[in-house]
Amino acid sequence: MTPSRSLGGGPELERIFIGVAWPYANGPFHIGHLMGAYLPGDIFARYHRLRGNEVLMVSGSDMHGTPVLVTAEKLGVGPEEVARRFDAVNREAFRQLGVSFDLFTSTHTPLHERTVHELFLTLLRNGFIDRRTEEYPYCPKHARFLPDRYVTGTCPNCENPEARGDECDRCGRTLQSRELQAPRCALCGSSAEFRPSEHFFLRLDKLAEPVERYLADKNYWRPNVITFTQNFRKGGLRVTPITRDLEWGIPIPLDGYPNKRFYVWFEAVAGYLSASREWALREGDPDAWRRFWEEPAPVRAYYFVGKDNIYHHTIFWPAILLGLGGLKLPYDVPANEWLVVGGGKISKSRSPGEDVSLPAMLKEYPADLIRFYAALLAPQNHDTEFQWEEFRQVTDQVLANQWGNLVQRLLVFAREKYAGRIPEPPPGWTPHGSALGGRLKDLHEQLTSEYEAVHLKEALELTFTEVREANRRFHDAHPWNAEDADRRRTIYEGIWFVKTAAVWLAPVLPTSSGEVFRMLGFSGPPGRGAWEKATEPPPPGQELGEVHPLYPRSGKPTATVPVPATAAPSNGSVGPATSEAAPLEIRAARVLHVEPHPSADRLYRLEVDVGPLGARTLVAGLRPYLPPEALQGQMILLLANLQPRTIRSVTSHGMLLAAEAGSSVALLHPPPDATPGELVTGVKEPARSISLEELERTPLRVGRVLGPTTTEGCRVALDPEELAVPGRWVPGENVVVRTFLDRPGVGEVVAFARARPAVPDPTVAPGAKVR
Repeated sequence: MTPSRSLGGGPELERIFIGVAWPYANGPFHIGHLMGAYLPGDIFARYHRLRGNEVLMVSGSDMHGTPVLVTAEKLGVGPEEVARRFDAVNREAFRQLGVSFDLFTSTHTPLHERTVHELFLTLLRNGFIDRRTEEYPYCPKHARFLPDRYVTGTCPNCENPEARGDECDRCGRTLQSRELQAPRCALCGSSAEFRPSEHFFLRLDKLAEPVERYLADKNYWRPNVITFTQNFRKGGLRVTPITRDLEWGIPIPLDGYPNKRFYVWFEAVAGYLSASREWALREGDPDAWRRFWEEPAPVRAYYFVGKDNIYHHTIFWPAILLGLGGLKLPYDVPANEWLVVGGGKISKSRSPGEDVSLPAMLKEYPADLIRFYAALLAPQNHDTEFQWEEFRQVTDQVLANQWGNLVQRLLVFAREKYAGRIPEPPPGWTPHGSALGGRLKDLHEQLTSEYEAVHLKEALELTFTEVREANRRFHDAHPWNAEDADRRRTIYEGIWFVKTAAVWLAPVLPTSSGEVFRMLGFSGPPGRGAWEKATEPPPPGQELGEVHPLYPRSGKPTATVPVPATAAPSNGSVGPATSEAAPLEIRAARVLHVEPHPSADRLYRLEVDVGPLGARTLVAGLRPYLPPEALQGQMILLLANLQPRTIRSVTSHGMLLAAEAGSSVALLHPPPDATPGELVTGVKEPARSISLEELERTPLRVGRVLGPTTTEGCRVALDPEELAVPGRWVPGENVVVRTFLDRPGVGEVVAFARARPAVPDPTVAPGAKVR
């Protein structure tokens, strides 16, 4: 759905308000925070700024939440010290990641306190707040009432024994302390008693009818948001307490309540309004906030949150706004699911394995690599498992090898062949007559629709599908051997695509998209209004900037293992391993069953028959490329001695081998009469298991045999490289070649069957990676 783009008169633009959930300032943010709310909000804001729309994106640190108090007590310091410390840490992480808030503030400001008081008194005056006395958890050992985070017990929904008094981390259900089974004090473990205390309550029951009218047309929300919201509505909207027995937080603006403070969720959602007012003051126009908030302003308000905050943004905050009257309600709440590590939700206090905090990750990886992984694997539809191996593999194999490699190859070629300038297209060429022009226009419309619907992962995957197709076009055109007119068209249209794709990717990859624009000779990165001009061809003759790798090889350094050249008998068979290269045990296997991975949008779970070795489970990243029926029953090549790897809670026992083929992949097949389990390499006995790191030190690629062969071997083209390969092979056919990173120009053919290589699909371009 593409909304109307009109503010009335003048350019057809929109105003977009973006509120991003307020995180507790009790520890450093982690990759789960980034995936869940902050990066999606930033991508959406950057897209709308590229369109030329007026955007206001705000958030801030929640300084008053009880998690801050819990951390302060553990550290033996005051809550304000803890909150200010982590507020500073997290602001710096957002700065390094390029999260483009118009204002990131905190709940510990005089303006925020004043705004909360105004909202409270208005709701009280309008009859939507009253006083009630109810029983609340109390710790007799500490002689104090226990706020929600100070109470733990068993969740009544999923029986998690470590649920808290406000929510359950396991099932995501919002709770009240009284609902917990066997509630106890989180500080000392004593059983909690329930004692009476007077508090203020929001009369959600009186606001139920307008809330229902508001929700009636929200069928365009994400399915998970609709489901969560419907579940909360089933029992009717209940009267909800909005104050707590605390001494840290915003006080009640009435006499007689010195030891009570506002419930964090009442004041935190009010932060969207207070932050907007603070932004207006900083802009020098105190009333500027009104054009994003007051009816009937033509504004769409989006709130980016995690799934545990859905209720507060689809019911609680809209109810408050309805009780106040005259303010814009949320248009969409595109909430994500959770990122998990080791099967459990990531939290600041529970991060098993390697450190996934943003400060730690930023010490080792460029911001755009972190942003890319977080955007590509964002848990839009289901909880998603974070894995370091996948992080390093995706950023290397997808971002660097596909996009970064395309940019560098095109621009280096252009600099060498056309005196450092964008070439002139061949005579008679026109943008409208080019097939690429129509393709870019259609794709641009698709991407615009995806972004407008907040389908951010879909937009990124669509872009990278086209990046793979652009690589295929470049390979197939062979510009290094082409006539001048064909070469000019290939390079000019390739640069045209790179310029367009840099705009498409700018919301996700702002730093490297800016670098691409500078390499193309533009004075700065894609700016306001660049989206509408994205598909315009680049200016012929423009001087190119300095070209450099966009993404130097990422990941933690691994030890380099010397790998000398290997020898093979002249008949093409392979004898015993004669080098330090890891042995490859490649076998024929038949796919018995294919199903989507239960917690990954890009993966399949396969059951394969490996003959005498039995059935094995594989995980393969083929869902963007092949439907299940293209795999079911197929004979494949299996790297059988790869160490088992658990990928999103499913253990993969080997690797299906396939070659990149532009926008698709090509499976590698054994001979037609091969049987499941048959060895198709020269390994005589099952080889020792090898790690993925060992495999990556000698990567597999598709090569095309250049003839004639000699007794010493032949040359194999990887385009534009050539390798010396031992053995006798058929000129013109494709072969799978093992390359050695520390021995340029040397390779060996692998995947044999009866002294013949496994021949990849002839349409696969030489140089394509096999994995």
